Amino acid sequence: MGVCEQDKTDSHTLNRKPSATLPELLEYVAQGGTDSDALTTLAGRLARLQREFAPAQLTELRELAGGKSFPDLAGDLMRAVDPDAQIAAAKQLPGVTGEPTPEHIQTATEQLAQQAVTPFLKAAFRRRILEIRAQNEQTIDRHSIDDVLYAGFDAAAVDKAQAKVKDFRAWIAANKDQLTALQILYSGTKPLKLSLKDLRQLKDALSIPPLAASPTQLWRAFQAVESEKVKGLGGSQLADLVTLVRHALIPDFTLVPYAEEVRARYDAWLAERDAAQSFTPEQREWLDRMAEHIATSLAIETDDFQDGWFGQHGSLGKAHALFGDKLKPLLAELNERLAA
Repeated sequence: MGVCEQDKTDSHTLNRKPSATLPELLEYVAQGGTDSDALTTLAGRLARLQREFAPAQLTELRELAGGKSFPDLAGDLMRAVDPDAQIAAAKQLPGVTGEPTPEHIQTATEQLAQQAVTPFLKAAFRRRILEIRAQNEQTIDRHSIDDVLYAGFDAAAVDKAQAKVKDFRAWIAANKDQLTALQILYSGTKPLKLSLKDLRQLKDALSIPPLAASPTQLWRAFQAVESEKVKGLGGSQLADLVTLVRHALIPDFTLVPYAEEVRARYDAWLAERDAAQSFTPEQREWLDRMAEHIATSLAIETDDFQDGWFGQHGSLGKAHALFGDKLKPLLAELNERLAA
């Protein structure tokens, strides 16, 4: 008696998926994922970012999110996984009288989840969150600034990287007629007619002796040996093999992540097309998604509209409704310009 002054309840952390990075969580919900643990974890991350971001940054993000602040977004995510909120929403469904059935609750749960993740479907919003976080993490100490005596890889690491780069170039020359990806990249044909299957075959071949290297290891090797020609961290995406091989073949070719190359070409294409006047906001969102797809899959075809984000937002029928008979020429143009 009198041991507790408040109700005894289970305490649950909001970070249900501690191993998931913020980019992974944002991409998961952008693809239509509504797992309760992921939504709860994302809500917790937003609450932390709310404390870390400056007021001007939060205002910018609220505008990109359609007027919703981080607390609003986090609240929507938490309501989507709250059983009481799900039941209350089920009672508001058309035709529901009395206590809702499990089917009604499931329908309401799905609707709440879709409403909660809708702001994150906007590529510009997700990208800006990550950009601002990266900027804020670059803290400058103005009171106790150290003198940098040396920055770079130690001699042993550089020697090892030089050997890896040399072996990689020799391996490409020895296998250029054996692997489809190397044949295509050697030919230099544009637009790039390369499939993910070809790149997977190339990655598998790289991973076995005598080279036994991953794309990330090769990227770091080039970074150690030719830092002035390497921009950004790459190798984690399968498409980065395109720029790795190109740089190995043509040393003057700057090594940048393939997705960044595609984004730069896409921005240039939008400028040429006067996108603000030529496309509606909804068309721009679909175009952004098409560019993202090309950045990871090398190309986009009509069949790709059946799955993922496209499939959840109307599939090929919606694409035809938005772009009409211009859809196929538009896809051909994007593939030619972005997957160069």
